[in-house]
Amino acid sequence: MAGVLGDRALLDSVGHVGRLRDRSLLRRLPVKGGPGVNERERVGRVGGEKGGRTGRTSGGEWSGRRVLVVGLGASGFAAARALASLDAKVKVTEGATSEVIEERARRLRLEGVEVTTAGHDTEVVDADVAVVSPGIPPHATVMTHLASAGIEVISEVELAFALARCDFVAVTGTNGKTTTTSLLASMLSESGLHALAAGNIGLPLIDAVFEVPDDGVVAVEVSSFQLAGIREFRPRVAVLLNIAEDHTDWHGSFDNYIASKARIAINQSSDDVFVVNSDDDAAMSVSEGVASRVVPFSGSSVPDNGLGWDGDGLVWRGREVLTADRVPLAGAAGREDVAAAAGAALEYGVDVDAVRRAVESFQPLRHRLEVVARAGGVTYINDSKATNPHATLAATKGLRDVVLIAGGRAKGIDLSALRATVPPVVAVVALGEASNEVARAFVGLVEVTAVGSMHEAVGVASAKAIPGGSVLLSPACASLDMYESYAQRGEAFSRAVRAILSEQPEGE
Repeated sequence: MAGVLGDRALLDSVGHVGRLRDRSLLRRLPVKGGPGVNERERVGRVGGEKGGRTGRTSGGEWSGRRVLVVGLGASGFAAARALASLDAKVKVTEGATSEVIEERARRLRLEGVEVTTAGHDTEVVDADVAVVSPGIPPHATVMTHLASAGIEVISEVELAFALARCDFVAVTGTNGKTTTTSLLASMLSESGLHALAAGNIGLPLIDAVFEVPDDGVVAVEVSSFQLAGIREFRPRVAVLLNIAEDHTDWHGSFDNYIASKARIAINQSSDDVFVVNSDDDAAMSVSEGVASRVVPFSGSSVPDNGLGWDGDGLVWRGREVLTADRVPLAGAAGREDVAAAAGAALEYGVDVDAVRRAVESFQPLRHRLEVVARAGGVTYINDSKATNPHATLAATKGLRDVVLIAGGRAKGIDLSALRATVPPVVAVVALGEASNEVARAFVGLVEVTAVGSMHEAVGVASAKAIPGGSVLLSPACASLDMYESYAQRGEAFSRAVRAILSEQPEGE
């Protein structure tokens, strides 16, 4: 995987072949050797004059352009409204229908936007550019029609970048993106900057760029789907947390997935910073081909020219930033997320005290190693956001005597990597479409019990748990076989825990 960002051809989101480092990608970058994110710009970015901004498109350049928006999810809706406000000729096509979708369609029609729902209008190919929602795979029929028509395809993230005047600090990776992005935004805000968290985290990036002033900054969570549709998107600081097998059903192969993640740094120059996990071989291989300055981070050591944990202290440039007892995030994964966010913030120009204050006041996010109850010496943990084996393995680190609830929709991922969770996993409860695959992963290691509902899963797990141990929902799979989202699955787990514990006799 060395040289992922070298001069090699990659397929973009509609199958077009293009060269990374193509001159069109570089035409708006500043001259090399100009002011960088660090040192010379540090004073200007936090509490002083703005410096070194890259000029991008004006809204007027979209007036009269024919734009097809594919998908009417949150990002598609935001993109369509923004484009309509810029006097673009907007059409929207959406394959599904629901109350939410039809309400969005109604609002767009009031703004003069032509909208088709309940089936993609594949005849609508008379567009200059298509803005495609991240959930639509490259092999979808509407995408092949766009490819055949030679229409340029971009993501909402790329559109937002073209319109923004503020800086972006971007985070990607297989696991930990949302926590790291949220924490990073808190650090930026704590320093006095006008900062927002946006992107794959919930708030569409296109909405954020209209809220943040020119001298502000957006902490952007970007998925592999969104990165597949970028052309000139250039974060001043890019963070790559980790890479493990995920979404192979969408990308077609693990190599394609890695290549998509690597695109976060494709347009960076030597003035920019690439923060990367030195403990992750796949992530480090990506760093070998970037043009930006590489800053490694670690959850277990202090890498050269980077930052990481020396025992219970997070160290950067020889200085202790904070201590582990001030970190409100659980386990080894929490340490990695803190190190990554701190590395990005410090390299952007945030001072150490602001980083420390942000970490100490941070509230852990729902469904991510969330402790929902403690009873009878057993801790019940909701990690519903863990939708691949890598996330589940990270969740079990630092725990003991774990009864694991796993399963769901496997997304084409090999679940055999779950074997590495033993120990500390001592028993498994398998749930959902992939329950047989989960069971096969643990053959000969621990007992696996297959169940049909979350309530049953929690009941079985609770009966098997021992004092000092944990019942951990960390499914290693997507939720869509039984639930609308990982959040709904996590809520089902929390309700089941409360119900099961209320049924237990006092003293148990």
